[in-house]
Amino acid sequence: MIAADTLSFARSVAKELDHAHLKRSEHIKHISAGKKIVNSGDDVGALSMQMKQSGELRRLQKVKHTLQNAKSYLQARDSALAAVHTIYDRMGTLATMAMDVTKTDQDRDKYKTEFEELRTAALEISREKFNGIHLFRDKSYTLVNKNSNINWSNAKAEVDALNASDQSNTHYLATITSELEQAEIAFQIGEVGINAWLGGNDAAIEGDWRWTEGPEGEANNGTGTPFWSGATNGKLIANMFEKWGRNPNSGLQNEPNNAGDGENYLQISQVLQPDGTRGAWNDLEDTSSTGANYQPRGYVRETDQASLQQQRNEFAGSFEIANGLFQKFIFSSMVGVGTIPEAQKSLSILDDALDGIVDARAMTGASLSRIDREYEKLESSYVQKEQSLGRIEDLDMARAATQLAKAEIKLQSSAKVFAHANNLFSKRNYVEELL
Repeated sequence: MIAADTLSFARSVAKELDHAHLKRSEHIKHISAGKKIVNSGDDVGALSMQMKQSGELRRLQKVKHTLQNAKSYLQARDSALAAVHTIYDRMGTLATMAMDVTKTDQDRDKYKTEFEELRTAALEISREKFNGIHLFRDKSYTLVNKNSNINWSNAKAEVDALNASDQSNTHYLATITSELEQAEIAFQIGEVGINAWLGGNDAAIEGDWRWTEGPEGEANNGTGTPFWSGATNGKLIANMFEKWGRNPNSGLQNEPNNAGDGENYLQISQVLQPDGTRGAWNDLEDTSSTGANYQPRGYVRETDQASLQQQRNEFAGSFEIANGLFQKFIFSSMVGVGTIPEAQKSLSILDDALDGIVDARAMTGASLSRIDREYEKLESSYVQKEQSLGRIEDLDMARAATQLAKAEIKLQSSAKVFAHANNLFSKRNYVEELL
C-alpha cells in the first residue's frame, strides 16, 4: 500500500513538473514577443479587438496618405495659378505700355511678340496634369474623331451612353454659349481638320434654334435654350452667342440657310473663314452622306467634370475639393497689343482674368486648409487608436517577469520533490527504513 501511494505521489509530482515547464515556456514566449496575445487561445476577446483596431489603423494610415497626395495636388495647382498670375500681370503691363501714344508700331510689334509668348505659356499651364488628373477642372471639350461619317442621332446616342455609364461626370454633345467655349472648340477643330456635330437643332420648330443637350437642354421644361431665331437674316437671342458661317467672298453671313431637306442640326466646320479662323457653324440634315466639305466625321463632347471627392476618415466619409479655373486666351484675336484699341480691350479683360485667378487661389487655399484640419484630426485619432491597441496587446513586462520568476521557483521545487520521490521509490527497502 505504501509503495502504491508513493508511486501515485511520484506521478502527481511529475505532472506538476510538466505543468511548471509548460507555464515557464509560455511566460518566456510572451516576454520574448513583448505581447499579451501570442496564441489565439490566450484571450479570444482581446484578439478580436486587436484585429479590428489593427485594421482600422491600417486604413487610417492609407487615408493619411491620400490626404497628403491631395495636398500635393492642390499645392501644384496653387503654384500654377501663381505662375499664371505673374504671366497675366506682365501681359497687362505690356498692354499698358502699348497704349502709350509716343510708342511706334515697331515698338508695339516687340510688345506683341512677348505678349504672344506669355499667352502661349499660360495656355500650356492650363493643360497641366498631376498624376494624370487635370489641375484645372470643370469643363472639358473633346473632339471625337470617328474616322468615318456619322449622323447627328448616332453621335447623340454615343454620348448619352457614355453619360449613363459614368457616375462621376456629365457628358453631352457640346453647347457653345460664349466666345471662350467657341475658341477652345474651334482650336481643336482646326488642329484635327474634321467637321463635327454640336448639341443644337431647330428640329421642333423651323428657325427656332436651341441648345438641346446638357444643362442648356434641360432649360425651359426640357425644350432647351434658344440662341437664334430665323434663318440667315435671323437674330441672336439676347445674351447668347453665335458663330454662323460666312460667305468666303463677300464675308456676309450665309448660314443657317436650310438649303437641304430638313437641315435642322448644328455642325461646326473646319473650313477656313474669311477672317482666317475655323469653327464656323452650319445647319445640316441628320445624315451621314452629305458632301465631303460638310459631312461630320465626329462630334464635340462636352464634359462637366465633377469635383474631386477626398476621403476624410477610415470609413466612407469624404469632402469636396472644389474645381479651380482661370480664364484662357486661346487665340491672339481674344487679347492683343498690336494697336492701341486692342491694348485697351486686352487690359480690361486681363484685369478681370487676374481677379479670377485670385478667386481660384482663395478656393484652393480653402481646400488646403480643410485638408490640414482633416489630417490633424486623423493624426489624433491614429495616436489614440495606437495607444488603445498597445493596451490590448503590449505585455506588462514587470508582471510577466514576476510570473516567470514564480514559475521558475515552482519548477525548481517540483524538480526537487520529484527527485526525492524518485529516490525513495528506487530503494527496495524503503518500507523497513520508514519503520
